[in-house]
Amino acid sequence: MTRRRAIAVLGGRPGNAGSDVLVLAEMIGKELAQRGYGLVSGGEGGVAAAANKGCQSVGGDTLALLKWNRLADAEEGTTWALPTSMDLARSNILNWCGDGMIAFEGRYGTLTEIGLALDTGRPLLVLGNHPFLTAEAFAAPTCRVVPDPRPEDAAKLVDLLETLIAAGEQASVRPGAAIVEDDQVDESGIGLRRAIPEDLELFRRTFADGDVQAWRALEPTDGVLSRFQHERCLVMLERNRPVGFLEYRTEADPEFAHVQVEALAVSDAADRGREIGTRALRLFAESVFAADGHRITAAPNADNGAAVRCLEKVGFRQVGRMRAYERHHSTWRDALLMDLIPSDLAGRPSKPPQTAVEHG
Repeated sequence: MTRRRAIAVLGGRPGNAGSDVLVLAEMIGKELAQRGYGLVSGGEGGVAAAANKGCQSVGGDTLALLKWNRLADAEEGTTWALPTSMDLARSNILNWCGDGMIAFEGRYGTLTEIGLALDTGRPLLVLGNHPFLTAEAFAAPTCRVVPDPRPEDAAKLVDLLETLIAAGEQASVRPGAAIVEDDQVDESGIGLRRAIPEDLELFRRTFADGDVQAWRALEPTDGVLSRFQHERCLVMLERNRPVGFLEYRTEADPEFAHVQVEALAVSDAADRGREIGTRALRLFAESVFAADGHRITAAPNADNGAAVRCLEKVGFRQVGRMRAYERHHSTWRDALLMDLIPSDLAGRPSKPPQTAVEHG
């Protein structure tokens, strides 16, 4: 199936964006259409109307996600209008419906949509001045900022967005799919929290390490590593210091209540051998079972003794061997099938994990 591509456009309504911004939006809309993209916006005039005008001037298609239930709210230059009756909540649809996003100058509505795109790791090109957001907020591998964009540079700006789209392959995780609490800490000071853009350096260190590369060969580039920033990737903390990560997935059928540990790694050699991974994995298992999970599985490389010992200390049992399970470079390797149910959990604490870890 051939899918039509689309780009979501964010920006100010009439009066919230200057004439120079509107000229830029029109040129960007035209460039997108010439490359075969459709254009999705809130359809409320201003930046949306200007981008739609440019898009349709060369035969492109536009979709307006309207706040209310009135088709008449759609601006001229709209191919399709979708009345959502969702008010500000329609921004969530806008966030996920395009291959990438371009944010022009605007006010509070634009600010919240930029924040949502940053939080969910969407490919995002930010144009112009956004004084309420700091440079640190934009420091994500999925985002680029051009503070002084010019209309004549429309082609180069779309080139930059396409680079972000190509590099920012999303992990196949639906929003809100996490099954454990975002922030946790045990009595020894080991904690877990969801990965955030600022953790990129942690992933760089992890996958640049030779010991990790021996078992998981992954190019430590920003585009590749950004895929770990999702709901089911948890960063391990030792007294608020990021020291590694745990990634997991869940069985699609809730009747199975099954969680699979996909990856578990301590980033720095100096922190290995201190049972950080073991304590973090135990904390994770406690949370899964507290959320009515019934089984946790893992498939470590059959020759990765350190990983196998870590799992066994928590209570995982070997229940099988999967031949030629995964390919490392050009060699197929066996994996052990290991699982854990609540009655297996070693050293199960009598109290549930505490919450409220400070992000520091």
